[in-house]
Amino acid sequence: MRTYLLWLLPLILLGSSAQALQCHECSAVGNCYNPASCYSMSRYCLTSWHAPPGQQTTVTKTCAFTCPDVHQSQNNSKASCCNTDLCNSTVSLHASWVLLTLSVCFSCLSR
Repeated sequence: MRTYLLWLLPLILLGSSAQALQCHECSAVGNCYNPASCYSMSRYCLTSWHAPPGQQTTVTKTCAFTCPDVHQSQNNSKASCCNTDLCNSTVSLHASWVLLTLSVCFSCLSR
């Protein structure tokens, strides 16, 4: 019976459907947050900034199949890729953890 269970576990894990990557998708002046599920073939979250001379910067966030390299960049434009869920937001989770740690330390020291 134990042998059957050991064979069943990998089959269950292989049979479960994979979750699609989630990225913020929008096009706006400034920053925007709009979580969306990507197509199954999308591997990256892409953020592009386009700043024409004398105009406001336009930010475009989307799912992408490939990540543009430095040679594909144009003047007044910049692109950034990442490959984890909702990684194309501007909020840094590292800063949040640092603030949480500092506040806990401060509350412990103030007692």
